[in-house]
Amino acid sequence: MSAKAEKPSAADMPPEEEKVLVSFDPASVRKQNRAGTLAATTAYGLMRTATRMSVRGLEHLPPKGTGIIIAAYHANHLDPILVGLALKRNGRMPHFLAKSTLFSGALGAILKSIGQIPVLRASASAGDSLEYAKDALANGQTVVIYPEGTLTKDPDFWPQHFKTGTARLALETGAPIIPLAHWGLDTIYPRGGRKRLRFKPFSHESIVEFGPAVDYSDIWAHRDEKSTMGELSRRLKNTIAAMVADLSRRELPTRFAEKETDE
Repeated sequence: MSAKAEKPSAADMPPEEEKVLVSFDPASVRKQNRAGTLAATTAYGLMRTATRMSVRGLEHLPPKGTGIIIAAYHANHLDPILVGLALKRNGRMPHFLAKSTLFSGALGAILKSIGQIPVLRASASAGDSLEYAKDALANGQTVVIYPEGTLTKDPDFWPQHFKTGTARLALETGAPIIPLAHWGLDTIYPRGGRKRLRFKPFSHESIVEFGPAVDYSDIWAHRDEKSTMGELSRRLKNTIAAMVADLSRRELPTRFAEKETDE
């Protein structure tokens, strides 16, 4: 699907949004891009001291100005930096989803300045919690979501249970879902035990890969059904798992080819 998302009206906004936390009008986006460029320049300089970076699959990103959902693999505390740099350095300002409770004080000011998206967890419905994300998509922005909602706990770093928020956002807006996988960060910042950044700027490479948009045109007519969100979540998880297998040069576990019924 690649239908253009419709901008939500004021009447559709939940009570929490009476106090707007972040906007995606052209003027606000320009300011976010300027702040994002500064942040990305600093982050790239720091990341480059630890690893080389390469990005694959840029041809799968739709033209700029198209609202897209980036569904990202989440396996390392550093991967938001890697994912953000892969997008920003290729002309796409990343707008990550974050808890709305973070949007206060100094941290809140920083998140707002770079256009990050609050998830309204106190909203009356799950759909309301994504209103800011819908607004960003309607304004042609790039929304980054971790479908698992947390780091994978799998000992071999395979994706685990995907929540339905990513699928819900796509099915409510028609926005393309671009799967994103990466590999290599665990070498420079291992999980578990004593965490210490290892500096291998010349000998190590971290790879980010964008895949083709996940096709959900065959289930679009049933987008209001709960089972459809589960099916799209399953497709997305299996797609990202296959990308991780390719990047890590491992065999894909058979479970990612099996249909699940509890998503």
